Amino acid sequence: MPWIVCCFALSFFAPLYSQSWSLLAPFPSVERDDAVGFMLGTDVYVGSGLSPWWASQGDFYRMNGSNGQWESVSPMPPGMERQYASAFVIQNQAFVFGGYNAGVFLNDLWRYDPGLNLWTACNNLPSAGRSGAASFVLEGKAYLIGGKQANTAATDEVWQYDPQNDTWTPQTPFPGGKVWRSSATSQHHLGYLLFGRNENNAFLNAFYSYDPLVDQWTALPSFPAPGRSHAGLFSLNNDLYSCFGIDSLNQSMNDLWKYDSISTSWIPCPGIPAMGRRGGVCLSDDQHMYYLTGIDETNQRLQEVWQFAPFVGLTPTPEITKGVIEILDALGRKVPPAANQLQIERFSDGSHRKVFRIEP
Repeated sequence: MPWIVCCFALSFFAPLYSQSWSLLAPFPSVERDDAVGFMLGTDVYVGSGLSPWWASQGDFYRMNGSNGQWESVSPMPPGMERQYASAFVIQNQAFVFGGYNAGVFLNDLWRYDPGLNLWTACNNLPSAGRSGAASFVLEGKAYLIGGKQANTAATDEVWQYDPQNDTWTPQTPFPGGKVWRSSATSQHHLGYLLFGRNENNAFLNAFYSYDPLVDQWTALPSFPAPGRSHAGLFSLNNDLYSCFGIDSLNQSMNDLWKYDSISTSWIPCPGIPAMGRRGGVCLSDDQHMYYLTGIDETNQRLQEVWQFAPFVGLTPTPEITKGVIEILDALGRKVPPAANQLQIERFSDGSHRKVFRIEP
C-alpha cells in the first residue's frame, strides 16, 4: 500500500522560519582553514589558521561591521603562528589560546587590545599544550574544554581562566569523556558543548550544558543525526544553532539546525546555499552569524564570508526537491523507511526534514 508522508518541518507542527544568507566581501588574505576569530562590538576579527601550502599563519584582519570593509591589524608576534587555536572575548579584550604549529602543541595565551592594536603575552596554561580546545565565557571568566595533546588524541580537562588575576584553575573534567574539536558557545549564564571526536577518533553527537556556579555539566538530548567535528555552534536571538562540520564518512555538511529549549529537540532549517564545509570561523552578535574561511567538501580552502540572519515569518520553507541520501531515526541511526514512526530524511544538499509515514 502507498504511504502518506507528513512533513513536520513544513506543517503546523513546527514554526515557520524565514532566514537570510548573504555573501560578503571575501577574507582579504590567503584562504585557510582552522583559523580563529572573535567579535569586538560589531567588528569581526579573523586570523591564524592553515594555508593551502600547509603553513601555519599569524596574520589578523578586521571586518568593519558597519560597512563590511576589511583592513589588516597587528599580526601575532613573529614565531607565534598557529592553527587550531581557541579564542574568547572578555570586557572588550580578545584572547587567543594554544593551538598547533610545526609539531608543537601550544599552551600560551595572548591578549589583544583593539585600542592599542597590540598583542600581550599572558600566563601560560599550567598544563600540557593542546590544539582544538573549545571555549566559552561565563560571568567574566573563560572556560577551555578538551583538546588534543602531544601524548593523547583528546583530553577531558576543563580549565577556567580569570583575566582579572591572569590565573588558571582546573574544573570538573568533562563528563562526556575526552574530546577534541568540539563546538561551544554560551547563553543565559550557561555554557554549551556539542560534537567533537574522542581519543579513538569516534565522532560524537552528545550535547551538554555547563553551570559555572556549581561547576556542573548536564547531559541534554543528543543531536539527532550522526556525530561530527569541525562544526559551528552559536547563540543568536536567544536561540542556539549548529551548522556544518564533517562526519565519519568524510562528508562536509551545509546544514543548519536550531535547538528548541522548550521541547529540548533539534529542528532542521534550510542550510547555506553553497557546498558543505568545515573548519571555518563561526561568530555571532545580537543580530547576525558570520561564517568565514574554512575548507569545502572538495578540500579547497576558502576566503568566503557568509552572514546569516534569522527571523520569524509567515512564509513557509520551500518544499525540498533534492534527493534523499539517507533516513535516520530519532537517535540519528541509519534506518530503512518505516510506517507509523517519526524519521528524519537527509537530502543531497545537506538539508533535512522530519517525516511521519502513515500506512493506510
